[in-house]
Amino acid sequence: MLEALAGAALVAAAWLSVVLTVFTPRGRPTRLMRLTVRVFAGPLLAAGGRVRPAVREPLLDLCGPLAVLSVAGIWLGTSSVGFALLKGTPLREAEWTSRLLLAAAIATYLVRFAAAYGRRERLVARLAGSVCNPRDAETLLAVYLKTGSRDHLDTLFTEWTGWMTEVEHSHLAHPALTFRRPAGDLDWLKAAVIVMDVAALTEALAPSWAPAHTRALLATGTRCMRRLAAGLCITLPPIPVSLQGREERNFSDTLLMAGEAGLPAERDPLEAWCVFQDLRTRYAPLAYAMEARLRYDRAEERDEAGE
Repeated sequence: MLEALAGAALVAAAWLSVVLTVFTPRGRPTRLMRLTVRVFAGPLLAAGGRVRPAVREPLLDLCGPLAVLSVAGIWLGTSSVGFALLKGTPLREAEWTSRLLLAAAIATYLVRFAAAYGRRERLVARLAGSVCNPRDAETLLAVYLKTGSRDHLDTLFTEWTGWMTEVEHSHLAHPALTFRRPAGDLDWLKAAVIVMDVAALTEALAPSWAPAHTRALLATGTRCMRRLAAGLCITLPPIPVSLQGREERNFSDTLLMAGEAGLPAERDPLEAWCVFQDLRTRYAPLAYAMEARLRYDRAEERDEAGE
């Protein structure tokens, strides 16, 4: 009787974890998934700091897949042990049905995991054709102002607001996605900072002219960065000024470029600078802290090598 109860408890625990992870994630991972990701992420990130860049990317890229496959193996193993303890009971007859359903659930999870990763990287790849670092935010703003319109810029903000929402939900529900390496040279955190910088500059310089989704993008992106950083146990002290990635860009040059592109100046330079920094310090330091934690430093290494 005790063995049967233990077996039923193991099967129930395995399926509860499957249901919570695959079908009802609700923006938060199960303890099993969170613990498994940490087990792999810690050693791999530590090892990544001690190997050559050519070896680092393939090594760190193992973290996400290993965590997902390990959780799937734990589900299958726990379920098998549970049914083994149910030997001699009517519930044992449901073992093969449970295995088939479990395999289907794992396949569903893998498909959703791959789809979420593809959605994250697809929009970043489109942006990478125009910009490559945060100091290109002014260039992106100028391109949209010269070749499009205010509505065209609003379309960009709308698209990235949806992207921020998707990334926040998927990466919190499936933390292994956070450790999935970028597909290209422009990583998703830097891409988010670039687009949010465009919105922050627009809001700082021309608040009444700014497109409707400017503030929505900033609010959604800031919340996304805060929650993802918290998921990586990153906390930062108050930062008065954020220049990460923009050290080579003077704000006077930004004002000149924006004005030449047609953005109306509704604030004086000092006030615009203060507003821009108030907005940027809420998301950029967190994004760069996550980049450092995840070792997204390929571009910097190439620049230093002169490649």
